[in-house]
Amino acid sequence: MSSASANGTQPELREGIRDVFQTFAAALGMIKMFPPDHVSVVSVRGELWAKVQALLDAHRKVDVEVRETAFLFEGETVYKDDNLLKSLPYLFFKDGVERLVFRRGLDEAEFRDFLDLIRADAVLPAEESDIVNLLWEREFPHIGYTTADDYLEAKIPALERKPWEEPVNTAAFDRGRIDIVAEDMDAILKAGLSRAAKEPQENTDAAGSAAPLDKRETQFLQALLETERSIPAEKEFLDLFFDLLALEDRPAPLASMLQFLDSHHGDLLKRSDFGHAALLLGRMDALKSDCFHQTPAKSRDLDRISHRIREGVSLAGLKDQAEHGKVEDAVSFFRYLEQVGARAVPLAADLFEEMEDGIVRSEAFAYLLNLGRQNIEVLAGLARDSMPVLSKGIVAALARTKDRRAISQLARFKDSKLKAVRLDAVKALAAIDDPLARKILHGFLADADPEVRRAAAAGLNDGEKGTDGRPQ
Repeated sequence: MSSASANGTQPELREGIRDVFQTFAAALGMIKMFPPDHVSVVSVRGELWAKVQALLDAHRKVDVEVRETAFLFEGETVYKDDNLLKSLPYLFFKDGVERLVFRRGLDEAEFRDFLDLIRADAVLPAEESDIVNLLWEREFPHIGYTTADDYLEAKIPALERKPWEEPVNTAAFDRGRIDIVAEDMDAILKAGLSRAAKEPQENTDAAGSAAPLDKRETQFLQALLETERSIPAEKEFLDLFFDLLALEDRPAPLASMLQFLDSHHGDLLKRSDFGHAALLLGRMDALKSDCFHQTPAKSRDLDRISHRIREGVSLAGLKDQAEHGKVEDAVSFFRYLEQVGARAVPLAADLFEEMEDGIVRSEAFAYLLNLGRQNIEVLAGLARDSMPVLSKGIVAALARTKDRRAISQLARFKDSKLKAVRLDAVKALAAIDDPLARKILHGFLADADPEVRRAAAAGLNDGEKGTDGRPQ
């Protein structure tokens, strides 16, 4: 167990472990869904590593017990997930892992390799998955595990077979001679026919009678079947296609397959199937990354076709589909715009300004928020007096980024012709406890509108008071 002292650090360690595994589970879901260089994957990997690093800096090691659906620290559950299809504890438990240990000295590169290994196992079919074998082959120096020695023995039932009942009288063997009469031949024949009739049934029943499924295994199989039935045919097709594409290195067939991807992407857009169109682009990026070192020529081919597909997307066509109600899943639509890249940003801005559909506008705002986290200057530069709804939304997004660079970007709204936008900028600046924010607020004191001036003055007065309401 961890060597944390008994002076009150154990509750802190327990909460730290709970936080790490909650983030670990969220990271695994993100890593399985998106390519390694996707902004969401990079972000959640960084967040998880920061928490692991902080935990090991404070404690020599972290040692957790693995149960079927939970991780335990000193007998107390620190993480639990009863859904066996996506349960992080079950991913380890199913192959016999009893404990996981993370030791001080673990660096980011080793931890990243560990996450890649977990992802590689998690995406495999259940019959191929074996995380213990992968961990054994990799031998991480600062990540340990223990398994049950008798795990396989417990899983392999003893198949009982009835001994062969010899129809020959063996009592006469020591006499040096056996006489087989007609009655003996009839008995041998009948015994053989009888055994032949019984054996197929015995073989059929062997697995069921000798190794009946327990409740947990039955539930897992039922959940697996339900999931398989719910997987869209298009996703199954793309999974199979990219599996084949990963194996293909011959120039002519590879070129044909890449050309097909271009054509199929267009068909998906015609059907407004933005979720699978986004999946197609994401899988191309993931395969391109996987091929970068071993088959660089193939990686370049993937990069060329990926760039051609993205540049060929008609933004006017996408806007027309959105305006005519053909976007049934706004989440998938804006996920697709993220895959298209920077050239789709103005389209998202237009839709936020013009669309009256609350769901579409909400997802457009989430898209802009994410853009602000990546490039705050680009987000601020989208604001226009001719687009009041968008400008107000950008002010709100800048206020929520919690990035100091947003303060200077809010200054540009001092010259906006829209009073409502200037008021929102003043309120956003007043809520930020920073000298630069107060300096910019002073500029709003000269605003032509008295309401804006009063709001700026109130914000400055509030900023000059302490937490007890008295002047500082």
